[in-house]
This record gives sequence, structure tokens and C-alpha cells, in this order.
Amino acid sequence: MYWGSCLGKVVITVYGVLREKLGWRSKEVKFNGDKITFRELLDIEPNLKSLILQSSNTVGEYIILLNGIHLQFKGGLNAVLENGDEVSIFPPGGGG
Repeated sequence: MYWGSCLGKVVITVYGVLREKLGWRSKEVKFNGDKITFRELLDIEPNLKSLILQSSNTVGEYIILLNGIHLQFKGGLNAVLENGDEVSIFPPGGGG
């Protein structure tokens, strides 16, 4: 049976000061198709993008997990996310 264009979704959960700055803890983001890159996901969420993306097009010291695996091991900004994936974003920890 044909249902039209496929809509995928990814759940983003943020921690620490990101919650306060964004005004949400967890968010379901929908996209066209069944796959999207992390960079494209950031384009859908410009407030998140402005907080974590550095001018050098890196995520700085943020710890970003894709289904529990560090994003750098999945391709970094070019990591491919699929329908149902979960992204967790932790701000850099403070020392003291």
C-alpha cells in the first residue's frame, strides 16, 4: 500500500544549560525521507545549531551521542540518522 512521501523522525534530548537556553528537554524532529545527516538536522533546528556549531563547522566540546555512540565515530556532522534514531547532546563539563 502506498502512503505518499515518507516522513522520518528523530528524537533529540539535551542536557545541562542547553535545556535552559533552548526551553526544551526533548524534542521530536520530523523530516522528509527515511534518512538525514546530522548537519541537515541542525538546519531544521537553527536555535540548536547556533548554540553547538562552531565557526569552524565543528561541534566544539559538546558530547553528542547517536543511539548511545559518540557522533565522531558515526561520521561527525555527516553522520546519517534514520527514522527512530535518538540524539543526546551534553554541554562541555566544567572543571574545578
